[in-house]
Amino acid sequence: MSMYLSQAIIRLLTDDNLPLVTEYSLYQRVRPILVQGSYAGEAIIRLPSYWKHTQLRAMIRTLEKKRILASDDDFKAGVWRVIQASNAPTAEEAIVMVDPFAYISHLSAMQRYGLTDRAPEALHMTTPARPLWTELRDARMEDDYEEEFDMVNLPPLTRIGVKSQVRRRSVVMHESKHPADPTPIAGTIAKIAPIGRVFVDMLDQPALCGGIQHVLDCFERHSEDWLPDIVAAVDAVDSPIVKVRAGYILDEMLNLTNPRIARWTACAQRGGSRKLDPQAAYGNTYSEKWMIALNV
Repeated sequence: MSMYLSQAIIRLLTDDNLPLVTEYSLYQRVRPILVQGSYAGEAIIRLPSYWKHTQLRAMIRTLEKKRILASDDDFKAGVWRVIQASNAPTAEEAIVMVDPFAYISHLSAMQRYGLTDRAPEALHMTTPARPLWTELRDARMEDDYEEEFDMVNLPPLTRIGVKSQVRRRSVVMHESKHPADPTPIAGTIAKIAPIGRVFVDMLDQPALCGGIQHVLDCFERHSEDWLPDIVAAVDAVDSPIVKVRAGYILDEMLNLTNPRIARWTACAQRGGSRKLDPQAAYGNTYSEKWMIALNV
């Protein structure tokens, strides 16, 4: 038995039940077929001796004409839906399939962890800022193409734009110069910020986490349960204001103890412009120990 390469790719997409592909992900899936010269035990007829980026694009056009693939309108370019796939990804899954470095963050992550009873109107996702994204991309491509001698003509891992609605859900994409090291969500390909980092983001960007009062409520209800994770995440972040806010909340407000919390007082700065709520005016209340305006 034998088949043409296009037939093998169609069977591959059907067998894997892939819901969407990019040029990069499709090439990664097809590479084993090109190397082995067969798929599912059947030889490929007229196996091309040269199959790079140009040939991949031509194959995608062929698959579009055969109504196997269709452009995915939730992304700005370079993403195709597999029309016959029965697997329908959620918004967060679709985004991670397109941007492997993106993860659920802020109020959306708080909801996932059960830290809030609020249902965010939009899905909050974070991806590394462009320079770091490029570094991560280069490392990923080097790993994925380690057996290739010529990467110049191979499809690159591209930073693809996400529209404001994905799978009929509003999406807000954030960029971070210091992104989290996300953790996979069981039973899905989506990823999420570790819970300690979620508490850090509450302190760093409370406006994206329901506002400072909601953040304080979440700390009051949940920080004791997650104290080791919170302390480790605050310790790891290079942000004095996060350490000062965390120190005040955990130490003075909640009377929680941990040896590392006391060390954060070194980040307190007399005469500085630090506020518990970055969005509000200073007010008249002040923590002498943490040298921060308690403007909530």
